Amino acid sequence: MDNILIIASGTGGHVYPGIALAYELKDSGYNPVFVVNDVANSVSLNIVRNSGYDYKLLNFYAPPRKISIKLFLCPFNFIKSIFKANAIINKINPKAVIGMGAYLSVPVLIVAKFKKIPTMIHEQNSIPGIANKLLSKFVDKIAVSFKNSLKYFCPLKTVYTSNPVRKDIFDIPRKEACKKLNISNGVFTVFIFGGSLGAVKLNNIVFNIAKQLYDKYQDKIQFIHITGIKYFEEIKNKYDVLPYKKYIVPYMHDIGNAYACSDLVICRAGAGTVKEVEMYGIKAIFIPFPFATDNHQYFNAKNIEKNDFIDVIEEKNLKEEQLIEIIEKNMNNQIDEDRLISPRIFPQKQLLNEVLKLIK
Repeated sequence: MDNILIIASGTGGHVYPGIALAYELKDSGYNPVFVVNDVANSVSLNIVRNSGYDYKLLNFYAPPRKISIKLFLCPFNFIKSIFKANAIINKINPKAVIGMGAYLSVPVLIVAKFKKIPTMIHEQNSIPGIANKLLSKFVDKIAVSFKNSLKYFCPLKTVYTSNPVRKDIFDIPRKEACKKLNISNGVFTVFIFGGSLGAVKLNNIVFNIAKQLYDKYQDKIQFIHITGIKYFEEIKNKYDVLPYKKYIVPYMHDIGNAYACSDLVICRAGAGTVKEVEMYGIKAIFIPFPFATDNHQYFNAKNIEKNDFIDVIEEKNLKEEQLIEIIEKNMNNQIDEDRLISPRIFPQKQLLNEVLKLIK
């Protein structure tokens, strides 16, 4: 069975599209192997380890933007990572190497290109990151998630594939998901999450509105809140005082259950999240991460804001009253207690086709 190397690091937004592609590759008779950060308990390592796919570890970090010892050591780290990437590629002998963004892709794709192995990058965000801008100059093919990203790359080797999403977050009956999370079916459910690392301001504002809405509506509303590991104890202790149905966790690998229960989502606007919400068709309030490079989360969300079920609010303009107004406006919508979202076509099929073309 031929190996395909997938480089995925950083947050879930880079890793989950790689997992989705890996599933398709395995189904097509290939063996996907990941390269992930050699950092204990990193998000990417935990996600890939939990997925069950083979992986190799590599330690390569983005150059710091401030003068520091780490910046001085960066050239040495790069040289070391080139040798380690070469050893990984020699051992795996991949038919192709696919980078899913972030700096970890740089040394691996450089080595792969030098060895004349077919290479591809996938850009999840509407505005490309620095690593993919650099890598686009020499990789064989570029895939993008948003059509407006095509203008940033060479048109002769760039293709729109959309953003791969996990199949296992769909085909979950709402009734079963609510039972699993121990919340009520038939009750208006608000789902909050701030990405795999959490979001302190979003956490606090949403808890404040949750308290106000629980006080007003009691058992006619409920909240699912993924806090991020760093903020879990603080936020959970606040919710514990409220005697109403809720589901509060630091992280969810099985996030499909939360989507399946939800009537409205309040979240960041990573590319993966934007695509998942779009495919679910849930009413969403996107609060883009304000410090994302080139404000790319804002533009991710703006790409689908034309849909009448989407609101985009910049964090600097975020007010509790505004969120409460949007939630209350949607609370009278009829709830489909038997809802089951089963997409017929997934974006990763197109990405798989591009990988297969690259190999053959």
